[in-house]
Parts: sequence; structure tokens; C-alpha cells
Amino acid sequence: MMQTVFCWIRAMRLRSLPLSLSGVVLGGAFASFDHVFSWKIFVLSLVVGVLLQILTNFANDYGDATKGLEGALRQGPKGVVSSGVISPKKMLRAIFFVVALIVLFSLLLFYVSFGNNIWAWSIFSVLLLVSIWAAMSYTMGKNPYGYRAQGDFYVFIFFGLVAVAGSYCLYGGSFYHLPGFPACAAGLLSCAVLNVNNIRDMKSDAVYGKESLALRLGDEYARYYHVLLVLSAFLCWLVYFWVMLPNTYLLLLILYLPLAYSAYKVYTSRETLVLDRQVDITAASTGIFHIIVSIMLFMK
Repeated sequence: MMQTVFCWIRAMRLRSLPLSLSGVVLGGAFASFDHVFSWKIFVLSLVVGVLLQILTNFANDYGDATKGLEGALRQGPKGVVSSGVISPKKMLRAIFFVVALIVLFSLLLFYVSFGNNIWAWSIFSVLLLVSIWAAMSYTMGKNPYGYRAQGDFYVFIFFGLVAVAGSYCLYGGSFYHLPGFPACAAGLLSCAVLNVNNIRDMKSDAVYGKESLALRLGDEYARYYHVLLVLSAFLCWLVYFWVMLPNTYLLLLILYLPLAYSAYKVYTSRETLVLDRQVDITAASTGIFHIIVSIMLFMK
């Protein structure tokens, strides 16, 4: 029994949750900064965010396994379906169960956020359906976009713009205070996490037919792209702090040093173990940076 539970926890890939949730926390922090914050909306948005990330991880595990991507040449850790500890049929049932939970909690979130506002309901219902589709279609289906070098685009949209700016809108904040630059920064850093993961897996992806953007760019330009992502996110935060917040917030950019050093390691290293470590470091550093900025905004 306990072994089964641990297998499902492994499939959830808990190490990915801090990164995905930090964008939702940022959205709530900006709402607090603008004095429109609600704990009910905050908690419900976190629940939906967790479920969407779990859905993404389950779908990726199932999709990669059924397409034979995680063979002997796989550089990163194998999923539970490929390892044989959970059957494809059970994983598929779990995927649809999580989808049902997402819809249930999202409807509750929309009711708390929008009441009887039919326009807001309509817009966010469409956004919900697209988010579920994006979570499942990265590796699932006959023509997954993650196998066509489009993963970075969707990660930028959903881990950046939707997670930060979209969650901010749930609180009814002013459109003129929409945290556009922080949302872009969150999306760019999420793409950086995906990119270093794809750089690590380039050899096996080429063999098994997964065309990531890193593979399309090639080894050298994929590393240039990684540095550009991290640098562009830094500039987004710099501009936002400089224009929108007191100058003391600029000191928070010191927390960007681990991300800068990790980008340097990604650029210079060809060792699989080093690159695998940078996936975790980039994700953790991004999450920590966002959480500390959020705490400062909540305390303002």
C-alpha cells in the first residue's frame, strides 16, 4: 500500500510544484499590494494551480511512456509508467480524475471571484479549458506540441502570463496595475527551466523523435538562448522595480545571483549530471526569488 502511495507521489513530481505555484503566489502578492487581496481566492487559486501542475506531470509521464521516449538512452529520470510501476490504464484514469477536480475547484473559484459576472465567467471558463488542453497536450495525443518545438511558447503563456497576470485578475485588480513585466519574467524563467531540461535530453530526444526547441536550435544556440532567457527576465524585473516600486526593492535583485551562476554553468558544461543539477537549481532559485518578492509585497 505504502509503496503504491510513494509511486503516485513520485508521479506528481513534487519538485516542480514550487516553480508553478510561485507565479500564482506572485499574482496574489500584487493583488495585496493593490489592496484587493482575498484569502479565499488565494487558497482556491493555489489548489487549482497544484492540480494543473499534477495534471501536467501525469500527462507527461503517460505521453512520454506511450510514445517510447524514455528508453535506454534517456538522460533524465524515468517516469513511473515507463518504469512499469503504474500501468498506462491506471495513469489515464488518474488524469481524468484530476481533470474533474480541476473543473470542480475552478468553478468554486470563479463563483467566489466573479459572483454573477457572466463576462468574467465566460472568459475564465475558456481560459480554464485551454489550460487543461495545454497541460494534457504537451506529450499526449497524436500530435503533441512538446514534440514540435512549441513547448517554450506554452510554458511562457501559462507559467508566466496566466499564472501571474491571470491570477491577479481573479481578485478584480485594475487593468492599469496589471503586473505585465513580472508575468513575462516568470514565463521567461519557466522557459529557462524547460530549456536546460531539453539541453540535457537532446541526444535521447533526437533518437526517440521528440523535437524540442533546444534540439532545433542546436547545442550551442540552445545555450545562448538559455542565457538570453535568464537575462531578459532580469531586465523585466529591473524595469518593474525601477518604475513601479521604491528603490529599496532593487536590492532584491541580489537574489538573482544563483540564477546567473546557474546560467553560466548551463552555458559552459556538457556533463549530464551538471545539467541535471541545473534543472533543480534554476527551478528552486526562481521559486525562492518569487516567494521572497511576494513576501515583500504582502508586507508593504
